Amino acid sequence: MTPAPRFWSLQAEAWRQAWRNLRDAWDGRSRAGLWVTLGAVVVVISALIGAANWWVARDAIVITSLEEGKEVPRCLPSLGGTGRLAQGHHLWITVQFRDRNGDSRSLFSRRAVMSNGKWHAEKVDVGGARQALSSYTITAVDVDRATDSMLRSTMVDMSFSEAETQAEGKDLWRLSFEGYPSGTHPLAEVTVTRAGGSQSSCNELTDMARQE
Repeated sequence: MTPAPRFWSLQAEAWRQAWRNLRDAWDGRSRAGLWVTLGAVVVVISALIGAANWWVARDAIVITSLEEGKEVPRCLPSLGGTGRLAQGHHLWITVQFRDRNGDSRSLFSRRAVMSNGKWHAEKVDVGGARQALSSYTITAVDVDRATDSMLRSTMVDMSFSEAETQAEGKDLWRLSFEGYPSGTHPLAEVTVTRAGGSQSSCNELTDMARQE
């Protein structure tokens, strides 16, 4: 997000005026005038830093729909928040989990939809069938164009695996990583607990809804 042209034009004019005052004070060898002008320059610099910090905070990605420590279903219906990314970048939602070896991995679950400073992602699976009461970290991740293309086009076919699988044609799983691959930057996260009991995945819920 680029600040409004009016904002930066005012800052540029302030710098030009400060430079003119500094030059005039030096030409007149007025020590008092010189110190006053230097003070004005410091004020302008402080204002610029404050304005830059304000724009950064304004655009920061924040998760607003989910509170820390909250209990969530296996299929989280929706996740949302506020913030903007640089042009050409995309926001992905990852679910961090522990594999059988106890290592932490990040599953790139959903690509968020962004519009007018807000974003949302629908139907995020939080763990598998046997992970009730487990803890998960859900993270909003800034992804550059090349990595986004890779994540959208690359899946793992589990059709011939001996692991627990779904019906043929549905055994397509997104990639998980130790940490985060190059081209990605985690921006906001929230840790949640999976609700107890047996629950259906997002795909299973969708299939059941279609059959009704």
